[in-house]
Amino acid sequence: MGEITRIERQKNGLPRYNIHVDGAYRFAVHEDVLVRFRLSKGMEVDAAEIESILAEEERNKVYQAALRHLSYRPRTVFELKRHLLDKGYESAYVDAVTEELKEKRYLDDRRFAQAWVEERRRRKGYGSLKLKHELEQKGVSSETVEEVLSQLEDEKERELARMVAEKRYRRLVGQPWPKVERRLGQYLFRQGFNPSLVYELLRTFRSRHEREEG
Repeated sequence: MGEITRIERQKNGLPRYNIHVDGAYRFAVHEDVLVRFRLSKGMEVDAAEIESILAEEERNKVYQAALRHLSYRPRTVFELKRHLLDKGYESAYVDAVTEELKEKRYLDDRRFAQAWVEERRRRKGYGSLKLKHELEQKGVSSETVEEVLSQLEDEKERELARMVAEKRYRRLVGQPWPKVERRLGQYLFRQGFNPSLVYELLRTFRSRHEREEG
């Protein structure tokens, strides 16, 4: 058993405190841990309590690191876990923190996927196949990906593909159709549109190209 004889805030400006037990520095904790355990001068602590405090301090380090990473932009559960593990944090603390963040809705793969699909379609003109690949690369489950992509209307996908194709076609006008067909088709495939939709558009643009050339 020992007595906390001094608590001082660190001079680096961070919300961290040095804890002295029986007149000697013993450990440092984040302000959240200080409050949670109600640490105060004159409080008696034994070895088991100190161990609990240090365990919570380690969990809090992981939690703070997670919040910092999420502050830059939204992440998937997979992305956050990979980041924290790469930082060297123990998997048990990483799992506990990610579950807590999921409960608090700071992490939500379904919401992430919906926002990602909307943004990538708007800014990049990506089709559903490209979006599916990107989301799976980010660790979103196949079930969630399918659920989110199933909400896309076929006609809106077709309209997006037409807009993307039109923009690319304007850059190819004047070239022989075989070259236009190859480049336009390859581009639409890279954008992630369904093959049947790509071939449908190629037929449409071929007729248009022949009329314009004729």
